[in-house]
Amino acid sequence: MRIETVLGPIDPSELGVTDAHDHLITIGGGEVRADPDLALPSVEAAVQELSEFHRSGGQALVEMGVIGIGRSIEHLIEVAKCVPQVHIIAATGFHRTAFYEVTHWVHHYSVDEIAELIVSEITEGIEIHCYDGPLVKRSSAKAGVIKLGTSYNCITELEKKLFLAVALAHRATGAPISTHTEAGTMGIEQLALLKEHGVKPERVIIGHLDRCPDFWYHKKIAAEGAYVLYTGASRVKYWPDEVQVNLIKRMVKAGFGKHILLGMDMGRASYWRAYGGGPGMSYLLTRFIPRLLESGVSERAVEDMLINNPRQVFAF
Repeated sequence: MRIETVLGPIDPSELGVTDAHDHLITIGGGEVRADPDLALPSVEAAVQELSEFHRSGGQALVEMGVIGIGRSIEHLIEVAKCVPQVHIIAATGFHRTAFYEVTHWVHHYSVDEIAELIVSEITEGIEIHCYDGPLVKRSSAKAGVIKLGTSYNCITELEKKLFLAVALAHRATGAPISTHTEAGTMGIEQLALLKEHGVKPERVIIGHLDRCPDFWYHKKIAAEGAYVLYTGASRVKYWPDEVQVNLIKRMVKAGFGKHILLGMDMGRASYWRAYGGGPGMSYLLTRFIPRLLESGVSERAVEDMLINNPRQVFAF
């Protein structure tokens, strides 16, 4: 068993307190063209933000930048070397359709070609450039998770194609799959489609579900054996932390504490203290976790969410 990090494989026991979905470097790509606030180009700022996360108790972070969405593995390796106390897991895979223009190669590559590319990033190393076509150069860092995304209340034809490619790559490698749900929608459908393609639910993380804080919905997904990922702490523009706290309390009480992961998804410069915004990556550990404990969630349940569950799902 191993967990693949940017600086090499580690034993699962070495993975400590984990932010299971975040962003450290984003340079260009479809998201940045849509919204410049999504650009995170500075290694120095990333080192500052990650160091603050480490000082607050963080020991691992899953960086969810993927193919064609401004990922820079060279910069991410640099960040990892500057803050080796935090294990960084890098992603391969894809976002939702909206971020891939019709001219992007992902539209015309075959399912097998896409699956082969994903497998190579897991087994050989992440491509340094993977925007317009064939391999330019391969890095030393291997991907430790595969990302998938779907659109708001639907799964497009391109997304269905990518689900099949990712399922093939997963079956070839055993790498975990972590999804993007737009506004929390389509989680049940994502899991059903992956199951249809031969993926076991316990290898799947359904992301951003707290954007749709429907207890029944989350129970249905966790009862299948999949993990639910909550990334909305501090997002008062959607709803206060109380909503997520109460949802987690209900999930734990219902027996699904071992199916919950937590992350901050600080994918905007305006969210980073290092760029002059806030609340910063450390909010998860300095504000949200203390509030969970104060509200009656046990230390054991919190340890599962931050340490034990990530060790389980991110291990090959």
